[in-house]
Amino acid sequence: MQVFKQPVFYIIIVVAIAIAAGWTYFSNKNKAPAETPVAEEQKVSNLTNLDPKDFDSVVKEEYALAKAKAVEANAGNELSSIEVTVSADLNAEKTNTRYIFSSPTDTINNWMITISTLNQSYIRALIPKDDYAGELTKIDTGNWKYNYVTALQLAEQNSGLSWREQNTLTNLKLTLKNSSTGSLIWIAEYNSSDSNNTVKLDAKTGKVVEE
Repeated sequence: MQVFKQPVFYIIIVVAIAIAAGWTYFSNKNKAPAETPVAEEQKVSNLTNLDPKDFDSVVKEEYALAKAKAVEANAGNELSSIEVTVSADLNAEKTNTRYIFSSPTDTINNWMITISTLNQSYIRALIPKDDYAGELTKIDTGNWKYNYVTALQLAEQNSGLSWREQNTLTNLKLTLKNSSTGSLIWIAEYNSSDSNNTVKLDAKTGKVVEE
């Protein structure tokens, strides 16, 4: 057809292509840039951020078991110390708790039961005071106001966390016992291969104790 040979036809084609290209350019320019997906930081759950109240029932059950077994072994046994060993990764399931009892009728030994948090299995033993724990005094459980998880989190707030940020934690032990002045305290002992850090807390108020 003659119309395809006319210059005006080619002009129309060029204009149409130019309009289409311009439309595509501006449409793409006005589109909101695709958001780069941000990797969501995964929070590791451990004893530093779990709710201490979630552990209250387990602690009560463990203590009830420990007390029953202690009295069964010796009617004069009284709770004198609690030790909780914590793994380097602060995993809630990797703790072991030692309940240590002493009796005025046994001046040579302490009685101890170690309970695993993971499966509640336990081991009982009569331990010479000279070998482990030493001389202990009866705990007034009325002054025992919070569990070891709270004790750890309070210790973290009072130099524990800053120490861990500068050292590689190898193990951590939390001990509940009477201090040299007779008050009940939690002692948090942080250890690495070449350093250590100790935080002492009043077991009733949670305040740092200086001895």
